[in-house]
Amino acid sequence: MSGGHAFSKEIIAAINAVGSGAEIEVITPKTVLRPAEGFVPADAIHDLESTGYVVAPDEIAVYSPECRGRVAIMAINRECVDAIAKLGVEYRFTSPLILGEEMTEGTYMALYGDVLYLRVYRDGLRLAEAIAVENDADILYYIESVERVYNIYGMYVQMVGDVERLKRVCKRYRTFL
Repeated sequence: MSGGHAFSKEIIAAINAVGSGAEIEVITPKTVLRPAEGFVPADAIHDLESTGYVVAPDEIAVYSPECRGRVAIMAINRECVDAIAKLGVEYRFTSPLILGEEMTEGTYMALYGDVLYLRVYRDGLRLAEAIAVENDADILYYIESVERVYNIYGMYVQMVGDVERLKRVCKRYRTFL
């Protein structure tokens, strides 16, 4: 689901085909990670808004199951959630921001359409961000900004999603996983 708003009959059919236990990956820059301990589902919209995201009137907050002590919270169009609920199957939401390997040191990047997900590890998680990108210059600008703080070009990187585009933009990485 891109941007939390694109939803088609094909997606509904795919979720219905999987049936109970479907995992729905929400692709939106309106995503944050929170510690699972103390997470209150009723406060999920506040969690998004407290980090500066504007949750539109037609959006609601959904969240992932706990993963490595964290929960991903995403804004998604209410109609999408209603359409899935009408299927009568069990489902859960997730995000590329919470998926992938945990590292001691390294960088995780996922690029899906117009959303870049980035996690930086150095003796634990130091940064986890989802950011809207319009073009390669946006990707490079954001990664260069993170480089200045975390020296990520000296780290290993795990790339998923549009890997070829990430490799083209991130030529300075020494080691790709």
